Amino acid sequence: MKYQNIPQKSASPLADQQHLNLLQQDICLPAVILKHSALLHNLQWMQNFADTSGVLLAPHGKTSMTPWLFQQQLAAGAWGITVATSYQAQVAVQAGGRRLILANQLVGKANMAVIAALLASGNEIYVCIDNIDNASALSDFFSAENLCLPVLIELGVPGGRCGCRTNQQAVELAQQLATLPGLSLAGIEFYEGVIKSTDTARTVRQFVQQAAALAKALFRQQLLQYPRALISGAGSVWYDIVAAELKKATLPDTMQIVLRPGCYISHDLGIYQQAQQQVLARSNTACRLDGNLQNALELAAYVQSLPEPGLAVLGFGKRDAAFDAGLPQAIAIYRNGQLLSDKLSQCETSKVMDQHAFWRYDNTVQPQVGDIVLLGTSHPCLTFDKWRSLWLADDNYNLLQSLETCF
Repeated sequence: MKYQNIPQKSASPLADQQHLNLLQQDICLPAVILKHSALLHNLQWMQNFADTSGVLLAPHGKTSMTPWLFQQQLAAGAWGITVATSYQAQVAVQAGGRRLILANQLVGKANMAVIAALLASGNEIYVCIDNIDNASALSDFFSAENLCLPVLIELGVPGGRCGCRTNQQAVELAQQLATLPGLSLAGIEFYEGVIKSTDTARTVRQFVQQAAALAKALFRQQLLQYPRALISGAGSVWYDIVAAELKKATLPDTMQIVLRPGCYISHDLGIYQQAQQQVLARSNTACRLDGNLQNALELAAYVQSLPEPGLAVLGFGKRDAAFDAGLPQAIAIYRNGQLLSDKLSQCETSKVMDQHAFWRYDNTVQPQVGDIVLLGTSHPCLTFDKWRSLWLADDNYNLLQSLETCF
């Protein structure tokens, strides 16, 4: 049995879909909204950072998996889009991305067939490798399709996830690649976000320097075969260090530096807000830019129950927002469309269940059932992941359009 025309969970039942407002209870809650003005600011801020740093930007699409946002990132000047799977690559191409980094290993014939079809349609797609067996399988598949797949050798760290553990391993893999048809070595990929140490910033710098040394070694040995060589790293925490160290490394002029942060598009009020404060403390380039990244992602929920003094149960839970890196915390409360308070730092979301959140409030707040609480989240990737659609809103919470996600 097929279920058709099932509404999104924050859809509006009203006949007039053109003049919806969140605070007027025109949509079902809970709901996630993206503040348009903050999105536009974040887009421009990160693009300005990349331009000023002399690097390219390929934002990671897995954060939002929202085609409309991919289109905005490309329109703002992004060089390409980063993805993690063949499915995500399809979504990015359908959204208008013609240059992709698949920052992962491509394994399995069906996944290879998806990428082959995208390549055959004229798209430029770079794929990571760290193992000769995987490289041989890719070679067999793509050479049989009369295609040439650009590959990036992934450099990893001990105890981390994928990637060659040493530069020597990477060079040996590059030498083996030179004998394989259907593949063309295009550069190096790395992800520094898995590094943890007593001085993480220093260790990240050393790792980026290691990647730069590997790039130079591959150039010296003339192992880079693809016409457009890349070195690509940087998530949403250490992008300033990656950009600065790679620029200082005096890489060959023909090698393009590509950063891959993703969470900047919405930012947050948790781990990425903290990370951005550290970026500003480290980076003169970031400090010289206009303003700073702004939180654009908000969760709206009703006060559902007031079972005990000082405790409100809010109508959202694990099914609606990330909870792995800090629970959503209230930033404002509204009643009948009017702001009651945006001074809620003494209040706390203390626990979440599947569909309920425990909100402890102090005596400066007197909530009522039906009040709307707006919350900021931490780690936006997992909040995006829980919604099939999001609302784009202006600063007065007028709803401009519904944005489809493709998780």
